Amino acid sequence: MSESFRPFTFAHAVALLAVAGLIAVLVVGGRRADTRTRARLERNLAWTNLLFWVVAHGWWMLPPRFDAATSLPLHMCHVAQLLASIMLLAPRPALRAIVYFWGFALCTQALITPSLREPPTSVWFWAFWIEHGLLQAIAVYDLVVRRYRPTWRDYGLACIAALVYLAVVLPIDIMLRTDYGFVGETEPENPSILDLLGPWPQRLLLIVFITAAAMAILMLPWQVARSVRRRVSSGDRRGV
Repeated sequence: MSESFRPFTFAHAVALLAVAGLIAVLVVGGRRADTRTRARLERNLAWTNLLFWVVAHGWWMLPPRFDAATSLPLHMCHVAQLLASIMLLAPRPALRAIVYFWGFALCTQALITPSLREPPTSVWFWAFWIEHGLLQAIAVYDLVVRRYRPTWRDYGLACIAALVYLAVVLPIDIMLRTDYGFVGETEPENPSILDLLGPWPQRLLLIVFITAAAMAILMLPWQVARSVRRRVSSGDRRGV
């Protein structure tokens, strides 16, 4: 029998390099493309991501495999991946905020400390990395190619969306005794940041605080850049 996947191994490193390669290809392709080609690329990326989402989660929703405690697409990465396709087709501010803040501040944890047991010989090993890789690729694409620049209002939208998510998923976790969103009582089998946060339910407050703080950190580079531009602009006006 194939050995289960373990984080921080050669297989983990190869998967991360593959995700980085996917991101690089999409970003370079998007930057070099003309307007029409870029629009076609974005449509194809959106529909590919959506098709993969439907097939992967639909498989687990079929009666022979369905388990309400594990099969529902209720993790934040699952929700963000679905919204990422919609965002590519209709780039609304709230959707772009969720993809940026959730994608970088929260869903990157799935790449760093994957909640994954299947070995590389399993199709679900690849499904896991493709799903999370597509989400990160779309988030980077929107930032680099589409030039998304988050604001504090966007941060607020992402925080509100996260609280709504918690209000929906936490009762489901309690009722099913599961761990969607990693806010339930159970913990991932692989090492994760939850190991440092203490027992449930006390750790829920820490999770909320860390989530808000991590997303706020993502605003700091943009806030600094805007402050520098304002100072430069003010200095130019005084010099006139």
